[in-house]
Amino acid sequence: MSKRRIGFLHPASFYHLADLADPAVRAWNIVDCYAPELQAADLERLDSLYVASRQHPVTMHALAPLVLDFVNTPGKKVFIGGENQVGSWLPGVREEYRETNFWAWRTGEDLGRRNKNPGNPLWQYLNDEALHWHFHGALFGPAGAVSLVDLDEGLPVNGSILYHDDASYAGEVVVTTMDPDYHHGAGFMPGATQLLYRMLQWLGS
Repeated sequence: MSKRRIGFLHPASFYHLADLADPAVRAWNIVDCYAPELQAADLERLDSLYVASRQHPVTMHALAPLVLDFVNTPGKKVFIGGENQVGSWLPGVREEYRETNFWAWRTGEDLGRRNKNPGNPLWQYLNDEALHWHFHGALFGPAGAVSLVDLDEGLPVNGSILYHDDASYAGEVVVTTMDPDYHHGAGFMPGATQLLYRMLQWLGS
């Protein structure tokens, strides 16, 4: 599918191992990167990096300098999944907790999600099903970040649940408060599967 080598950075939770066992995931040029043992040399052979959701906080903070060095290399791409405390290690980012409604994708409840910036190139990889299932917080990114889904709460400044940033680094990063690899590996929520597959497509392009 892709000549780009995509590192899948994970802590070996059962759902991450299920992701890696998925033939549709393996069809991409995936490199298994076990987070507690990751070294800088491991990233040198990669073109893109998928930072899986729900890393252990201690491990994530230890790896943050490696991830930042990687995305600050021209041509590199990084996706950072939710529940990774990005507000504590990703420069210029503030993250605020929001209560999670797990079943709005079934009930049709309006959670205030609004698609934004339709001209952004990431939209060729995304659609409503991939983005409108649930989220775990609101992101307030750096000046170069472009929100693709705002969380409209009627506030003067609304947060984002997914943004694309190709201005703050030499490479590109997509950051979200959604956790697609968790829900895909756990075996439920089809929108999460859509987001996982589509972000692998972007990382591989």
